[in-house]
Amino acid sequence: MTANELTKKIHKGIPLTQAMAFDITQLTETSITVKTGGEENINVHGTAFAGSLYTTCVLAAWGLVNSRLPDEASLVLASGHIDYLSPVVGDICARGEIPKQDFEQFLTAVNDQGRSRLDVEIQVEHEGVLAAKFTGQVHARIK
Repeated sequence: MTANELTKKIHKGIPLTQAMAFDITQLTETSITVKTGGEENINVHGTAFAGSLYTTCVLAAWGLVNSRLPDEASLVLASGHIDYLSPVVGDICARGEIPKQDFEQFLTAVNDQGRSRLDVEIQVEHEGVLAAKFTGQVHARIK
């Protein structure tokens, strides 16, 4: 699946992401980089809305894992936590990477056992500073 195909899939399944100006700018087998618009996700202080930061990170985590799942699998966020460390002004840029071995073990378990869980970390950087750190666990199962 390409970054553009995954962006379209997310826009279709979660229409709110269009209003957020959500876009996947880079997608590999083990990493993802996403962006949401600064103007679309601003709060009363002129910085990124906390809910938009969280949502951007969840979408990045879900998107990365979903991009590698078989078509007959479903994926949900089982748990998630975010630490807001520094304000973000402008676009929200989030990036995550899953170690190849962890990803392969997860996919093998989904295919062999019909389900599995995977921990995912997504980071938001702004002007070279870590602004937010999301940690979550996704759960996949064969439908």
